[in-house]
Amino acid sequence: MKNRLDQVDFEILNILTQDAQTPYTEVAKRMIISPGTVHARMRKMKELGLIVGATLNLDYSKMDWKLTIFLGIYLTESTLYKEVITNLMRVGEVVKVHHVTGKYDIFVKMHARDSIHYRQIYQDSILMIKGIKGIESFISVEENLSRHIYFQ
Repeated sequence: MKNRLDQVDFEILNILTQDAQTPYTEVAKRMIISPGTVHARMRKMKELGLIVGATLNLDYSKMDWKLTIFLGIYLTESTLYKEVITNLMRVGEVVKVHHVTGKYDIFVKMHARDSIHYRQIYQDSILMIKGIKGIESFISVEENLSRHIYFQ
């Protein structure tokens, strides 16, 4: 069926999530299939919306962005989450925003060069967003894992 994924699709994804720059010809060679099959399968997965764009994984610390911070955000009213998320997306240092269940209403991941830079973003940008009642900050001391799910 055209809209269903099979083991070939999952294996293509497994290879490309390890290194998205792997040429389709190399993927085909590893899987013992034709490069045309890889192209067709990738086109199908893009059309289905499963693959959305492509990004680089950056090590911010090697560019002197020394802090990774997570923010647990409380809203004044839960109905304001779309507006608050839209405003958080305007802060360039914010890289992930999740509307969540549990203790917080929104959970954010952001990067900063240092504590002074973080304080500036926090005070001048994030705290100024209408609808935020409170924030708990968590500074990451080390990232030990960043990966995609392995499909079987």
